[in-house]
Amino acid sequence: MKNRIFYNRVGFLTLLNKEIHRFMKVPVQTVLAPLISNILYMAIFGGMLQTREVGIEGISYLNFLVPGLATMGAIFAAFQNPSFSIISQKFQNTIQDLNSYPISLAEKILAFVFGGMFRGVLVGILTYAATIFFVGYEVKYPIFFVLALTATSFVFASLGLIAGLALDNFEKMNFALAIVITPLTYLGGVFFEISKLPGLLSAIKYVNPIYPLVNVSRYAYIGVCEGNIVIHVLLTIALVISSFLIAAYIFKKGVGIKTV
Repeated sequence: MKNRIFYNRVGFLTLLNKEIHRFMKVPVQTVLAPLISNILYMAIFGGMLQTREVGIEGISYLNFLVPGLATMGAIFAAFQNPSFSIISQKFQNTIQDLNSYPISLAEKILAFVFGGMFRGVLVGILTYAATIFFVGYEVKYPIFFVLALTATSFVFASLGLIAGLALDNFEKMNFALAIVITPLTYLGGVFFEISKLPGLLSAIKYVNPIYPLVNVSRYAYIGVCEGNIVIHVLLTIALVISSFLIAAYIFKKGVGIKTV
């Protein structure tokens, strides 16, 4: 019975609500802070570079920047939610309690991932809403834009769960954010076109998972993007599936949960 995807819906919703309520208790830190950071990025970069030309005809730099900032906000928010939740439980010595929850393995994983996904989408949409003052409200494909932010948030919530299980303290988590995710985000096309970078820096896009995610959001927002949108969509689907399967495998193996 416990191998079924939804063995205990009430238990699943309770754990999901706990994950959402955890970050909603401190909205200034978890939602408002990244939102203000993105607004500052928009004001500074937009103010300094609003006359900068991009390689997409008819698109201003500000319109180019908005979907990148929304995606970046979703990435960091979605990653931090499950990772910090899991590590907090390790510090409180309650992580082993996950083994006794009367819900299926899939429900446990989905609760953490959906909690992170919700926070990521929330920050992404609020970032877009905050930029309306700068560029207006028009979005080329609104539903596709929300789906793109949802997919991005799902991928990084899954990666955040993996990081939370694999790492054992906040220092290592902050190191991963600063040394791995932040550079990949900046080199993922958030602020500029990767094809304009010289040599090896431009080639990084082929191994950077953030690059297709940013381009899918950008296509949904302005109707065009770097590269082939079909390939970006297929890569995004592959990232959604693979990140979740890896998270499920690590969770099932008990990495970071089992005690000796």
